[in-house]
Amino acid sequence: MMPGVQFGEFQNALVDAFDEADLAMMLRVRLNQRLDAIVKPGPFRYIVFQLLEWADCRGEIIAADLARAAYLERPLNEKIRRIYEKFGMAPPMTLQESGIAIPDGPRHVTANGLEAIMSPRLRSVDIDIWREKIAKIEAQVCRVELDGNPVDTGFLVGPALLLTNYHVLEAAITGHSPAARFAYRFDYKTLADGSRSEGVVVRLHDDAWCVDASRYSQAEADDRPDIRLPTADELDFALARLSRPIGDEPVDRSAGSGAPQRGWITVSETPSPLEKDMPLMIVQHPDGGPLKLALDTRAIIGVNANGTRVRYATNTEHCSSGSPCFDMDWTLVALHHMGDPAISWRGASATADATHGTNKRTRRRVLETHEVLDVARGTIVGSTRG
Repeated sequence: MMPGVQFGEFQNALVDAFDEADLAMMLRVRLNQRLDAIVKPGPFRYIVFQLLEWADCRGEIIAADLARAAYLERPLNEKIRRIYEKFGMAPPMTLQESGIAIPDGPRHVTANGLEAIMSPRLRSVDIDIWREKIAKIEAQVCRVELDGNPVDTGFLVGPALLLTNYHVLEAAITGHSPAARFAYRFDYKTLADGSRSEGVVVRLHDDAWCVDASRYSQAEADDRPDIRLPTADELDFALARLSRPIGDEPVDRSAGSGAPQRGWITVSETPSPLEKDMPLMIVQHPDGGPLKLALDTRAIIGVNANGTRVRYATNTEHCSSGSPCFDMDWTLVALHHMGDPAISWRGASATADATHGTNKRTRRRVLETHEVLDVARGTIVGSTRG
């Protein structure tokens, strides 16, 4: 079993979260395994014991897959959340207020006491709904790689559509670099024992992969973003078509028929309001590592004069360009794109004290399965240029 995970603790969690019928369905749908082919009949605790023995004998990756499948099926069960966290799969988080870390804040999105810490600052948050949504969003955000090396972040907005920054894919868009050099890695995890779950890699479509794009402003390229307002066509986004509809595929690697789909993040037809001091959540792959959540309870500084950028105080890290930014209802409100060059960096982590976002009021045309979908330009792009 994974270091730090006690066999009996895992057994108790599964017994608490499932009955025999539900456990059998979870295994069949999410892992494509038949419970009756793995265990002998007996009391339920003994059935779970046999299942864990089977997983343990097949290695830590199989045990981790079982823990992940249980978490995705029962994200609100506290004992299952603890197991998921101990396997090292729960996304870490930083809780901030105006960009300053809150002392003794939770270290993971699954942490005990998260509601007690968040509620005084964010009274409208339903923590159960909040946990269910982050469990899904984890699978919809990816690490962008160039020649196998992590560079930035992106996320699904359709079955085979990925949104990130223009400057992330600029070399491919302009033809200076083959698009085949870029890859998009979902479900990347570093487990508790230091081993890696490499996740799933998908590449760009061979033909007409760039659905829509808008470059950044020259002032931003010169690290002087405040000397001139970006125009409506300087929004620093790229909408890319992937080689296959990974959003329609199951998250679980060995899933059977009927398994839940990965899904994608919905882009609203109308821009969400952005008010001063509004909280913000940014889901990112900092420094190319596993997914991490930055939650700032007092983030928004303001929107610029022509509604093309929003500035917020939230600290982010290198490789965060292209990350989705959400309000507390997990509504997409921004696409993170650069840090404020006027503010000093914090040490080697390259974390800025203040960041920008772009109010992307750009219509995007999405061609998927012979259907044309027009969405008003209403996605916010946030910035930390990694």
